[in-house]
Amino acid sequence: MKISICIPVFNRERLAIRAIRSCLEEAGEDFEIVVTDDGSTDGSVDAINKLADPRIKLVRHATNLGICAARNSCVVAAVGDWIVFLDSDDELLPGGLDTIRKAALDSHDDVDCLQFMYHRDDGGCSPDPPFIDGVLTYDGYLRLLEQWTRFDPLFCMRKEAVNRLRWRPWLLSGTILQRFEIHSHCHCVVSSQVVALIHTDANNRISWYRREPKVAHRAGSDLGEEMDVVLQHHGKRLRELAPKIWLRFQRVRASYYFLEGRRVAGIHQSLYCIGLTPFATEVWLQLLMGLLGPRWFAWIRSFRSPPT
Repeated sequence: MKISICIPVFNRERLAIRAIRSCLEEAGEDFEIVVTDDGSTDGSVDAINKLADPRIKLVRHATNLGICAARNSCVVAAVGDWIVFLDSDDELLPGGLDTIRKAALDSHDDVDCLQFMYHRDDGGCSPDPPFIDGVLTYDGYLRLLEQWTRFDPLFCMRKEAVNRLRWRPWLLSGTILQRFEIHSHCHCVVSSQVVALIHTDANNRISWYRREPKVAHRAGSDLGEEMDVVLQHHGKRLRELAPKIWLRFQRVRASYYFLEGRRVAGIHQSLYCIGLTPFATEVWLQLLMGLLGPRWFAWIRSFRSPPT
């Protein structure tokens, strides 16, 4: 059995080297590190090449295509039976790969996806509340969405399962939909074991970047399209099992219309949300902000900290 650790990189010279070195320090020769440089303009590529380790495979994009395209390129280049997805600003903990390896070897043939815990550099954990060892069904995942304050596990998947569920080619979104698709199409097993560390020191986290007013229109288009697909394919079950999350997604959809400059659609979606929750202050405020136009809406929204 071979494991491919897939790391997308964009302008993260120092952080990417930290992530890659954490993998290189792991025991065994049955793994490779597939790095996709997504059009970096800093010294990321040179720094990675200087590591000069045969376990590193570097794929390069001529221009920045986004996290979804970078992950897809990693998967195409990977030769492992199992694929571990690690962000370039995070790192494996000592012995983390061995924990993943043992879980993969012990998995039944019908298991497509393994999920593990992260520590965070701010002292927390993710997911929070932590996983309880066992199978996580699609319905179970939807129910837990109501409880989690954070849901960012480390995913390890069989390559054939990943090939069935490629990321869609959005520049600024894709993660939310991908998690719904994984849990609806894959047999998932979750573990309470901590195998990696989430860092929050990157100055170009995508959750922050897409809050910038200058990218608001593209962000609204990408995120809105993603939310449409989520609600179309998973909305009915989500409303039954996680109604608070379903309502939040409806409100968020209105905000993406406003960011994109589709004011009439934003007003209609906001009125729909007001009909569902007429006393929700957030919905009324969002509607008033949206009436100001996309530039003002994006500027005001940029002051609200995104999730970390």
